[in-house]
Amino acid sequence: MAKAYSKEELLAISDLINDNGHLTYQSTATLEDKYFEKTGVHRVSGALYMAAWRLERGYYDDILNA
Repeated sequence: MAKAYSKEELLAISDLINDNGHLTYQSTATLEDKYFEKTGVHRVSGALYMAAWRLERGYYDDILNA
């Protein structure tokens, strides 16, 4: 089962989007290390891509606005 994203992790993904533009599968592969540096959490590129996709569509607004 996948581990839920914390607010801090979602903010780190938001920072990656702001710094690099819309994330793709390819770009997240090169950003895994930056994500780990920001959060201390290992996530594979596909998981980061899907989280960014959901983040951009408002799926995590309840967490971010809490």
